Amino acid sequence: MTRLISGMLVLMLLASPVAAHSLRVFATVEGETVTGYGFFVGGGRPQDVDWSATMAGQELARGRTDSQGGFLFAVPPQINGPVTVTINSGEGHIASRDLGPERFGVVTAPSATVASLGEPPTSPDGAVTEAAIQTVVAREIAPLLERIEQMDARMRFTDIISGLCLIFGIAGIALWARGRRG
Repeated sequence: MTRLISGMLVLMLLASPVAAHSLRVFATVEGETVTGYGFFVGGGRPQDVDWSATMAGQELARGRTDSQGGFLFAVPPQINGPVTVTINSGEGHIASRDLGPERFGVVTAPSATVASLGEPPTSPDGAVTEAAIQTVVAREIAPLLERIEQMDARMRFTDIISGLCLIFGIAGIALWARGRRG
């Protein structure tokens, strides 16, 4: 039984979380440009690796990330579906991010009027399109989305402590069960 517990402890020490080094992509639309970067959950950015942007199976742009893991390309002239940005580090790490048409100001619903928004008119005819509102909101919330993505992706100290407590709890139950038998 001592060998079993020792073996389990060695395996636990050698094991590493699967997501600790996974690749993620952050992308946003800023005016007429799509910008973003790749990042590893455990920290660091994929430097000088391949990236590509596609829409409906057609390649829009491709290149290599910069020293900060960043990329940038022009917004396509016509959006007819989600734009997918993929980063491939060549080390078995591939990640993608889809940007829906609404992120580019493409509106499928009728446009809203200023009167329905309850705000003062900003255009000569008194109407603000839904696309204009979405563009402004997207620009304002981009830093928040970036921060949320980073927070969701990183391993927290509490995650590590929780895992260790679970391991010690299971080991304690096994020792208790062994003591009851003998």
